Amino acid sequence: MPIFAESINLVRAVEAHLVSETNSNIPLFSYLKRLIWLPAKFLKMGVSEKTKGASVWAFLSFAFIMLGAWFINNSGIAKTEAANIVMLAAMIIPMFLVTFAMPSMYGDSGVTQNTIRFTVSFLQARGFTNTKDIELLKKSVKLFEDRARSRVNVLKWLVGLLWAGFMFTFSKGFEQSMASPAELMSYAFMSASLLMLVIAAYLCVWGYDAALDKLFRAIEFGCNDLCHFVELPAPNEG
Repeated sequence: MPIFAESINLVRAVEAHLVSETNSNIPLFSYLKRLIWLPAKFLKMGVSEKTKGASVWAFLSFAFIMLGAWFINNSGIAKTEAANIVMLAAMIIPMFLVTFAMPSMYGDSGVTQNTIRFTVSFLQARGFTNTKDIELLKKSVKLFEDRARSRVNVLKWLVGLLWAGFMFTFSKGFEQSMASPAELMSYAFMSASLLMLVIAAYLCVWGYDAALDKLFRAIEFGCNDLCHFVELPAPNEG
């Protein structure tokens, strides 16, 4: 089968694996599934992957704040400038630790060994037995990734424009809504709704980008593993 077709099959197979689905043998059903059902699960996977970092930050923040409060209470520096410095440090340190985490903590993009094994098995079943074909497949899949990344870049620009539009509307509307308390409350409700819309859009783009990372890194890691396996000498050699 041509490398182009193999690339599509590989991307579809890993997509389905990552969201715990299987490809259907019925072309129409498989197409409708990828069009209607899988996007929501794919996006949810990406958002979940991104929020892992936020969860770690929340846990560390809570731990450091509790530790800081305990230190202030037991060191006798309550209600002093030193206490303010300790609490400020307790808030900044967790952010520093998460932002500058070791690459081994996040460099795999959430790819698991199970996904690598799936990718390797899929490629072996498709008859990829030499590094030249595998490297050619990787180059073909890279074109899919480039196309997906270009879409993400456009979405990021759109979210940025949406945020700029919200800020402009908010600043202009705030001045006009000061005429009465009723208008101010109505405007506050509308602004909150628009802000939630902007946040939702940001989370969707953020999650989609993370899902793409996981998908294409899984394929790349799997191809690298298979290249390693096919280059290993046979047991009766040497």
